[in-house]
Amino acid sequence: MMKLKQLWMGIFNFTAGLKRAYAYAYTEKQATLIIVKRIAKQQSVYPSFLFDWMSKHPSLYKIKLEVEYTEDE
Repeated sequence: MMKLKQLWMGIFNFTAGLKRAYAYAYTEKQATLIIVKRIAKQQSVYPSFLFDWMSKHPSLYKIKLEVEYTEDE
C-alpha cells in the first residue's frame, strides 16, 4: 500500500494581513517547508527570514492538516 500525501494549510498573521498557503505533503515537517518556501517567494524574502519570524512569533502562524486522505483496499 502506497502512503498518500495529505493536504496541509498554513496561515500566517503578518502585520500587513493574513497569508494562506496549501501544500500536499506526507508529514507536517515537509508541509511546513513547502508552505514557507511559497510564502517567502510571494513576500520576496528568503525562507530563512520566515523561519526566523516563525520562531519569534509562534502564536502568529499555524500549519494544520486540512484534508486527510486514506486509501481504500
